[in-house]
Amino acid sequence: MNRTSQSQIVSYHPLAIVGLVLGILGLGVLPLVGSIGAIIAGKMAQKEISEKPDIFTGENIARAGIVMGWIGVALGSLVCILALLAFLFFIPIPTQSIPRY
Repeated sequence: MNRTSQSQIVSYHPLAIVGLVLGILGLGVLPLVGSIGAIIAGKMAQKEISEKPDIFTGENIARAGIVMGWIGVALGSLVCILALLAFLFFIPIPTQSIPRY
């Protein structure tokens, strides 16, 4: 009996790879934009991987992108808060009034 089995090639989901790359870039080159993009792409990839597990794989890659995205958002927010505090409390404000003639 000759049966030809047709094997499907399971590949990494493209959005999982995009999420991972954006997560890496979000930690350095594109602080908040890359991190938010990593979270969005990773979540979309996870949803499609769970819907079509026979076609796509890469859930761990998508999860890594999401985690790096949240770390990037936290670090970016912390830097923005520290910059605001530095501006408010450590920038000298002149207290002398302008003399009138």
